[in-house]
Parts: sequence; C-alpha cells; structure tokens
Amino acid sequence: MSEVLQYAFRLLSRREYSVGELSQKLERKWPDSDDIQATLDRLVEEGMVCDARFAEAFVRSRHARQQGPRKIRAELRKRGVADPVTDAALDGAGVDWSQLASDWLQRQSVAERDYDARARYYRRLVNRGFTHDQALNALGDWAERGDGV
Repeated sequence: MSEVLQYAFRLLSRREYSVGELSQKLERKWPDSDDIQATLDRLVEEGMVCDARFAEAFVRSRHARQQGPRKIRAELRKRGVADPVTDAALDGAGVDWSQLASDWLQRQSVAERDYDARARYYRRLVNRGFTHDQALNALGDWAERGDGV
C-alpha cells in the first residue's frame, strides 16, 4: 500500500472529506506525486469518498448550528463540491429555512424592539446565510409573537 493511500485512510478515519478537499490535502503533502489521482480514483470507486455523502453530512451539521442555505452553499463550493450535488443535499435535507431563521432569532435574548435592533438582527441573519426573504419572515414572526425585535 502506498504512502499516499495510507495517509488518505488516516484522514478518512477521522471525518468525511469531499474529493476536492482530500485532493488538496494530498497535493499539499506530495506536490509532485503521480499517485494522488490513482489514490483518489480508487477511494471513489470503493465508495470511501463521496461528494454526495459529504454534502449531506455537511448540511446536517450546519443545520444543527442553525446556519442558512447561502452560507452552507458557499462553504461546500469552497470545499470543491459541485453545485448540483449541493442542490440535492440542500433539497434532500427537508429543512424549512425560514423556520430555522425564526428559531435562531427566538433564541436571541433582546429587549429592544426599535429600528436599529431590527436592522442589526437582519444583518446577523443574512451573515448566517439566510436569504433576504427568510430573514424578513423571521423578523416578522418574531415581532408578531412580541418576544423581541
């Protein structure tokens, strides 16, 4: 077994990787190796590396952190996952993103209900990766309940 393959196994034993992410790690360690592509092909063929599985796990973990779809999409793109795979993972998660934004906003303990506080929480929701509409829906729900902004 080659040193590249052994290293890839060690990495994969800790967590799931996308093909692009694993390729970058291997190329950083062995910039001139010809074994990297053969190793990646073997790992994909054996089902040890799968972008779809990685994207599904990534979406679940970021959903648990209450992050929005735009941020998740950007992070998956950065890790080398193709957009159709990302779309399938986001759609397959079955998440109501507006409700998730509303839940996150409800967890924030804020007494102010003025315009500045509303603008501040809108920016925070958008920075968490929620769309404009999802952020506005969450702010509207929160104001209707009377428990904040």
